[in-house]
Amino acid sequence: MSLKVCVIGVGHMGRIHADKLKEMGDVTLCGLIDADHACLTEASKKHTAPQFKNHSQVLPFADAALIATPTETHYTIAKDCLERGIHVFMEKPITATARQAEELIALAGAKNLVLQVGHLERFSPAFAKALHYIKEPMFVEAQRISIFTGRSTDIDVIMDLMIHDIDLVLSIVGSKVTDVRAKGTPVITSKIDVANARIEFESGCVASLTASRASKKKERTFKIFQKDRYIDLDLLKGRMVAVTRSGKAGGKVEEYQAEVIDPVKDELREFVQAIREKRKPRVEGEHGLRALLLANLIIESIEKDLAQRRASGAL
Repeated sequence: MSLKVCVIGVGHMGRIHADKLKEMGDVTLCGLIDADHACLTEASKKHTAPQFKNHSQVLPFADAALIATPTETHYTIAKDCLERGIHVFMEKPITATARQAEELIALAGAKNLVLQVGHLERFSPAFAKALHYIKEPMFVEAQRISIFTGRSTDIDVIMDLMIHDIDLVLSIVGSKVTDVRAKGTPVITSKIDVANARIEFESGCVASLTASRASKKKERTFKIFQKDRYIDLDLLKGRMVAVTRSGKAGGKVEEYQAEVIDPVKDELREFVQAIREKRKPRVEGEHGLRALLLANLIIESIEKDLAQRRASGAL
């Protein structure tokens, strides 16, 4: 039986999701929803699904909803869906506040519904391959750099880009955060556009994360250092190189190059399968919450640093 899925928010990412859902033979795109008429018009050029201006109009016909609207609207829309027994896939960050996320997680659990968050890098073939080599990481270095697109300006670069690497780090370290130090600055928008965070964990692991949406190039690298092994990931190209110490000075090099890179389709396939198999998805609501909590600590550290610099006259 075909799963009826609606896409709420058909801007840039919403249209990409709609494209991927249309490719799935066991899914019916039952509605495109957006308050912006221009977005609906653009989406209608590729899709013949029914169009609505408000999500409440399509919920009686849907089994699942994909939410790709501005972050501040996530909570209200997702709550409406979950209360009506509709499974939810939500773009990151999960919600604007931790309390909102906690409420949605509890609601989904009470109703046995799937609540998945769009941390798509967990579906990167290079990262999936690297999981076979990762054991007790001691240092992680991530670079996530993009040109300015004009999208997601309702949130800062931490919630826009860095949150992907925050989720990846939390998924492999599995230890309590003990210290967060971060710096950042606005460059193009009024919000933080460039940031670096240093995160210390109880296990002794240290993560250094850099994110920028004010660059002339695009880069997605993720490096893991651990005892006797170094793992280098290029998430854009789907490439992994693992170097394992062999002998006193030698090293065994193993390389992997993905033939197909489509993490968006893979995360949507996971969503559909989790619904059909009545199980939790790979990236569930709790994972979205923990990434949000750490992202908030990073933002707090940056804001404290900026305030001190202003007070001292450095800004």
